[in-house]
Amino acid sequence: MKKLKKMKSLSLVIVGFVLLIPFIRIANAQGSYVGIQDGDEYNWALSVHTGNWNTYIADDLGATLENLVPLGPSNLTRVFNDWNSLTPPQSYWSLKVTAINVEETGQLFSPDDNTTITSTPVSGTIGWKIPLSDSLEWDDMWDIVNDTSSFLRQTINLSRLFSPYAMLSVLIVPTTISWSSLVSEFLAEMTAKGGLYINIAATAQSDGFLIDIPALGFENNSAAININVKYNSKGVLSYYKFSYGGKPLVDFITGKYIPENERLPVEYFFVFIGLTAILFVEIILYIYMRKGRR
Repeated sequence: MKKLKKMKSLSLVIVGFVLLIPFIRIANAQGSYVGIQDGDEYNWALSVHTGNWNTYIADDLGATLENLVPLGPSNLTRVFNDWNSLTPPQSYWSLKVTAINVEETGQLFSPDDNTTITSTPVSGTIGWKIPLSDSLEWDDMWDIVNDTSSFLRQTINLSRLFSPYAMLSVLIVPTTISWSSLVSEFLAEMTAKGGLYINIAATAQSDGFLIDIPALGFENNSAAININVKYNSKGVLSYYKFSYGGKPLVDFITGKYIPENERLPVEYFFVFIGLTAILFVEIILYIYMRKGRR
């Protein structure tokens, strides 16, 4: 009889294990510089402060930036044109990690840069949602490079930091990055390029860096340009702000943002509390009646 019970227990364990197999994932070994995990989801709110763009437009700063830090269709002016008709935050962006892939070593940025770089490709779904309106999602892939110098190359000497759209390719950095080393290498590159690039200043922060260009540093910018970039302990972008003349033009800030059309009205909250209380009373009465029958 005991043997039969043991066999029955063993059968239940095996059945339980088989049922769990679809939910078991065998993860690839991650490099120490990769802080995110498969299944992680991150959210940002994009705000374009349309009332602060008059000087930028009057100075035709967009043309200047495109000449000095060319970003093509990802440029800052495109961000303004896409979202200026809405109230900030104009859109909510999300990134869901679907796979941390096997580490690779090769010429990641060839033919523009033939340096051998080690990186971990990350698969995910990214997209945006407009409150009370449309949404769009697509599958994409990012590379988390393994060191500070490689990140500088990945950002094309930080030029991708001049627009939130270009930032989408560098939402995740290696957790081992040294911000002070990044700034030092960046400034050395700007000095080597010479010309107007020597007017760019940069300062390391504990979780990112600042880029500052004084008024007339790019010749026709009548006001100072300031870019503030921060990443969290997992290497995920937490804060981005581009300011002109001390006024923010655009910011991109992480957090859990729920558009108004997805929020339950407060009345539903009280209905939920009421139903929970009723259910709790029903459970107590059921237990009491069961005891009374014994």
